[in-house]
Amino acid sequence: MYTNTLTISRKGQIVLPKKIRELLQSDIITLTVNENNQILISPIRDIGGSLSAYQKQTPLDFEEIRTKAWNDTVSMNKHIGNAQ
Repeated sequence: MYTNTLTISRKGQIVLPKKIRELLQSDIITLTVNENNQILISPIRDIGGSLSAYQKQTPLDFEEIRTKAWNDTVSMNKHIGNAQ
């Protein structure tokens, strides 16, 4: 167990000591306040799959999606420019 007293800045920020950051082994954390007003800090080790539930099924790869989005945006901007 490790205990350390921290100060909250005027902006509401705290700095986690290096020892705690090393123990967490992550740059991304969640803070949970329990019913006793205790704050629990939990590391998130991998966020790569956290948005997978929102992924749209498509046969296109990333480069094709990016190119299509770019072309659609350019086309839309040309259309708007011609309407003025």
